[in-house]
Amino acid sequence: MSAARPLLLAAALLSACGPAPAPPKPTGAAAPLKLAEGSLVAYMLAWSWEGARREGDAWLFETDLGYTVGITSAHVGMGRIELVPCEPAPSTLTDAISSLLIATAHAAHARIGDGSAVASPTVESFLDPAARLFGRGFAGPHAYCGVHLLAVPLRAAADDGFTLERQSLVLTGFWSAPGSDARHLLDASINLQDGSLRPLLGWTSWPTALKPGRAPVALVITRHPARAFDGLHLATLSNLDLAFAVLGNLLKGAKAEVATAAGDP
Repeated sequence: MSAARPLLLAAALLSACGPAPAPPKPTGAAAPLKLAEGSLVAYMLAWSWEGARREGDAWLFETDLGYTVGITSAHVGMGRIELVPCEPAPSTLTDAISSLLIATAHAAHARIGDGSAVASPTVESFLDPAARLFGRGFAGPHAYCGVHLLAVPLRAAADDGFTLERQSLVLTGFWSAPGSDARHLLDASINLQDGSLRPLLGWTSWPTALKPGRAPVALVITRHPARAFDGLHLATLSNLDLAFAVLGNLLKGAKAEVATAAGDP
């Protein structure tokens, strides 16, 4: 199914079923997603290790700068997800330039939006092979063009028993410099929140981990850890700077797609 198809579901199909300024319409997004007001939207969190391979207990991959990275354990604290309404087209050149500038910034604040917002603090393991339900929100009267993700420091345990201690990201493993076989310990963490606005890219298949019925529409958010280290000079970064950079890249590289329990729209 082509991602270029309009993200439009007829309302009839779904009828049964300190504020921060809203970010501008994401660039490169598919056509707006229009849902019946009050219909349920399920947020599914998934991981893709595309570009990596298994070596013992680690996921092993190379970055764009030639570093080899092995991840043996990694956890992130997700705090909030919500759909973001489309912005009207800029009416002036000044508005257009302003939108472009704002769109490049991190959206690290916790937005206060409509009923699509779900705050369900969750500790995830990067190594979890199955997609998981983050929560369900309610669609508002708007057309939506993006989704806002917020990672936050948590004191809570993941399903595998690992506990974050007021941290938003913890990484363990190793790395090697380009052209070297010497492995250096990777042990990094951060206790700051970070967020990102991602465009809705198109349609995907219904997630097998989610039973149809509780929500006719699912937003599948896939993160790519093997690309989260790209652009980073690991030999020069402190553990703190490395963790914050990886967290930001992880969120900014997330892929947001829509699925419907009714099948091909």
